[in-house]
Amino acid sequence: MQVSEGGKVALIAHGPSLIGIFMNMLLFGIMIMQTSVYFSTYKKDPTWLKIYVAVLFVADLLNSVFNMVWIYDALINNFGNLEALATANWWFQTEEAMAGIIAMLVQFFYAWRILVLTRNYWWVSAILVTSVVSGLSAIGTAIGVGIVKKFIEFQKLEIVAILWLVGTAVCDVLITSALSLHLRKHRTGFSSTDSVLNKIIRITVSNGLLTSALAIADVTAFLASPTGIHIAFNYALVKMYTNSVMSSLNSRQTMVANEVSMGSTINKDGTRVHEISNFVTTNRSLRPQVVVNVETHEMIDVDNPSKVDVEWNDTKRHSPNNSVNAQ
Repeated sequence: MQVSEGGKVALIAHGPSLIGIFMNMLLFGIMIMQTSVYFSTYKKDPTWLKIYVAVLFVADLLNSVFNMVWIYDALINNFGNLEALATANWWFQTEEAMAGIIAMLVQFFYAWRILVLTRNYWWVSAILVTSVVSGLSAIGTAIGVGIVKKFIEFQKLEIVAILWLVGTAVCDVLITSALSLHLRKHRTGFSSTDSVLNKIIRITVSNGLLTSALAIADVTAFLASPTGIHIAFNYALVKMYTNSVMSSLNSRQTMVANEVSMGSTINKDGTRVHEISNFVTTNRSLRPQVVVNVETHEMIDVDNPSKVDVEWNDTKRHSPNNSVNAQ
């Protein structure tokens, strides 16, 4: 079966875009659920964090609206219009720009968490630099799309696109490495504490690997094929960022429950474990807990040994902590 010229254009750009937008909308549904869970569960979070989540949600919403408007305009309003199908418009440009902006918002949040947790300014500086470079490169890619316009000529944007996608992958790897190495270094040897640390590490690694893997797949497809197959990865990448940070925020309820169940867990050097609360929580700090056991003593007549034995035996027989009676 022969494919028309318009069909070839649609196969190059709009087929992968449609698949990517399907994934984008699916992940946006998960984002809606995660945002709802956050606002209903963490009502005592600081105002700035609630505003941050609201901004992420609005950005995600706008991204989905722009994507739907673009694909509808291209495939319905301009059905059969070869010139329109072969040319990108500003609706399409918003995808690259918002991908960079949303990625920076998420990576800045993780950089703040790493700063609070580790106080390591080298890690934070590296994360911020790579995040800004990749974010500005994404915006530059959007500007380049407006200049080139033709889908078939997007290979001209190779340098700025590589900076964007490789930069965001490197930034995600840095975030994952910084958190994982710090948490592994602060293992305590206590199973309850290490269990919580392992869960935090797994969440961190899985979120970081998903976003970095999609970014690498995006740039690989872009360089390996002149078709628009890389666009499918790009649409999913935006929502993976917002869902990763919401997953991290919403996992705090389970982490805090596990932390409370640990009681006053201490390190081998006698210090209280603070790393878990610093990573999991955002507006509270745990103070060292001190448990005092008070023993009571009763004065008895020691001049009469037989009386001492009788009273001691009587006390032991009626004591609620008597192991014999407890059995």
